[in-house]
Amino acid sequence: MKLVRDIEAVQRRDRRRERVLKTVAVLPSLATLGNLVCGVGAIYLCILSAQAGGADLTNQTAGSARLQSLFPTFLAIAAYLLVVAMFFDAVDGRLARFTRKTSEFGGQLDSLADIVSFGVAPAVLVLCIKRPEDFGALSTWGRAYWRAEWVMAAIFVCCAALRLARFNVENVEDESAHLGFRGLPSPGAAAAMIGLIIFHQDLLPGLAQEPHTHQRVSKFVAALMPPFAMVLGLLMVSRFRYVHLVNALLRGRRPFRQVVGIVILFLVGLIIQFQFTIAIAAAAYALSGPVLAIIRKIKRHGQADEEGVAPMMPDAVEDTDAFEDDDQDVVEDGEGNGPARSAM
Repeated sequence: MKLVRDIEAVQRRDRRRERVLKTVAVLPSLATLGNLVCGVGAIYLCILSAQAGGADLTNQTAGSARLQSLFPTFLAIAAYLLVVAMFFDAVDGRLARFTRKTSEFGGQLDSLADIVSFGVAPAVLVLCIKRPEDFGALSTWGRAYWRAEWVMAAIFVCCAALRLARFNVENVEDESAHLGFRGLPSPGAAAAMIGLIIFHQDLLPGLAQEPHTHQRVSKFVAALMPPFAMVLGLLMVSRFRYVHLVNALLRGRRPFRQVVGIVILFLVGLIIQFQFTIAIAAAAYALSGPVLAIIRKIKRHGQADEEGVAPMMPDAVEDTDAFEDDDQDVVEDGEGNGPARSAM
């Protein structure tokens, strides 16, 4: 009888644990849907910005004078909303693996949310910033370049879709496989674009105090956005190596002084100029892939010269670091949140 009671108690505990896991398994999909809602909200704020026509700069868009410095315009709110979307995108995969409910459905749902939040929404933000105030006043060359800007934003969206599609077919359900990426992850590309947008919106309130300096910088940053978006799109479909920042910090081994120096430098930058620091840090990560590939090629050529071996001609052999697969720990992970996301 005691053996029977013990078996029944174990079965009851297993049933209760299974019910808890089924309940918790809803959280990954809710986080993914939160990512999607943030992307849709950012696009809606772009519509409000277009309707306001610049009037939102003088109004309290956030409903509070204290928050006005952080959210000066509707586009600034939209950019920070995409930052929240990145948070949801970062936790949904972790929640799925924690509840052991990874599935193909969750992975597909996550990619659909990512194309809205990290593909369409940043492109719409760029187009809103570069929207001409008076279409009739544009010259022939001005109209042509305005159409080119639309094409650059469209390239960003198309490359994000290709990046996510590649992620879906190459995704591996193995935590050890998520140590790096081939090609810039779509959240990383969106972060670089959002950082530039936040910095641009932070410049606008200063136009009244320093109209000449702030206006020049603001116009330069705005003009930089469409070509920068196109470059980010091409980096997403490239084969350049990118490190996984979270895994690199948590799992990688670095000298203590180096880690402390980087952290202190970053914190000082955030205190002195928050928006500019975010923009520089995100852009640096986005451009780290090709920069590190060039450094590795230079080192290889230098080692070949020291050993008396003629370096490979660039016209004959492609850069294996940038375009070919190898046996390194870097895999074509896609978006850096682990294997397929959880199902409802």
